[in-house]
Amino acid sequence: MNTTKKKIGLALSGGGYRAAAYHIGTLRALHRLGILNKVDVISSVSGGSITAAYYALNKDNYEDFEKGFTQSLSKGVLWLSITYLIIVSVLLLATSILLSHITARLMSIMFPHQPIFSGICAALVGVLSFFLLLIYCLKHSFVTIPTSKFVSRLYNKVFFKGKTLSDLPDTPSLCINSTNIATQRPFFFSKKDMGEHAYRVNGRSIFNTQDFPIASAVMASSCVPYGFTPITIDKKHLTEDYSQCPNKPEAPKLIDGGVYDNQGGHKLSQDKSRFHTDFIIVSDAGNSAISADKTKNIFSLAMSTISLMMDRVKKMQRAENLYQTYIGKEHFAYVPLEWDCSERLIHGFVNNLKDDNVHPDVWQAHAITEEDIAQLKESKNKPVHAVIVEKIKRSINWTALEQKIPQKESEEIARSVGTSLTDLPPQEIESLTAHSAWLTELQVRLYMPMLITAEN
Repeated sequence: MNTTKKKIGLALSGGGYRAAAYHIGTLRALHRLGILNKVDVISSVSGGSITAAYYALNKDNYEDFEKGFTQSLSKGVLWLSITYLIIVSVLLLATSILLSHITARLMSIMFPHQPIFSGICAALVGVLSFFLLLIYCLKHSFVTIPTSKFVSRLYNKVFFKGKTLSDLPDTPSLCINSTNIATQRPFFFSKKDMGEHAYRVNGRSIFNTQDFPIASAVMASSCVPYGFTPITIDKKHLTEDYSQCPNKPEAPKLIDGGVYDNQGGHKLSQDKSRFHTDFIIVSDAGNSAISADKTKNIFSLAMSTISLMMDRVKKMQRAENLYQTYIGKEHFAYVPLEWDCSERLIHGFVNNLKDDNVHPDVWQAHAITEEDIAQLKESKNKPVHAVIVEKIKRSINWTALEQKIPQKESEEIARSVGTSLTDLPPQEIESLTAHSAWLTELQVRLYMPMLITAEN
């Protein structure tokens, strides 16, 4: 197959710092295989956008990128928001205590011989004022508790150092994905363009990317509902007013890109997308395990519900891309954290062969013949399956891969890492990267062997 005109896309999923660290392994494997510098487009979501943007800004020296990024992940970006929330809570409490104290003084003047009554009134005022102030803060939380602004500032300090979209390289083209509540559509950021179809006048975007901070774009991509306040776009980044757009859309209000597509593959697989590619490698740091036991309150129920819906979309996308006939589809290689690093994936590949889910370009690159596949389909005997498995093993150099399989303990550590934006210890980072690096190499060797040169 001639791949010279075929584009390679890399999708980096959401998942907070866990995803950011997990994707290091995918980049590491692609670098080792000689594919990373051939990637045309990186489409990222949420935590994956941290990795994607940092890599794009530091891609000229891979070793320096990985070292610098790993060190940055040891610094959390939530502490400023947590500090602010503590300050707000203290102010609310102090205000209610002050009002209670004032009430007590007034009641003691008005009813000097009824101290018990004065005390009860003061206590009631204190409790009621606290809850009323709390309700007010929550009702207007986008203004009173702007958590996203604080995290965005730390993103800039820790990772992006004041860089803007215009500082991104031309290659690979970076597509940072968010979700727009105003239109219920994906909203993207790239070097030369940002927005979506609704925000265009005469075919041109009304947003100016020149001075738009990368930190803000990444924050818009990782703005988890219920955890962070939605991101809005300052008027200084507009070239036209929203009213000039044909459909006169509302101003964007951006939340986590994972709400629409948590794998980041949507932009890469759409035929009419400017980011469409022919080979799509999906690095997926999602962990489908949803615990009913841990769903004990309204907040945890809301998060579990969101996770359930996102997981359903993910599995539908994966089924369509991997487990349906290859005809008319791009080449996909999936690298999910939830999959074990084991020989079982080779057997899954052979089953896909049997079901016509693998493009002829792929199985021909593995020296599999039409006769082999015909025998596989016609026979229910295990020996035929085993023969194909052995052919695949020789093709992908399984002997070498088997020696590098991560230890079970390492996989357990990787899956135990949460999705918050708190600092990650070296052991967790290395466990995540080891899992994704091994799985990336296996999946690329299985599903995209034509991309690997002989020396790799």
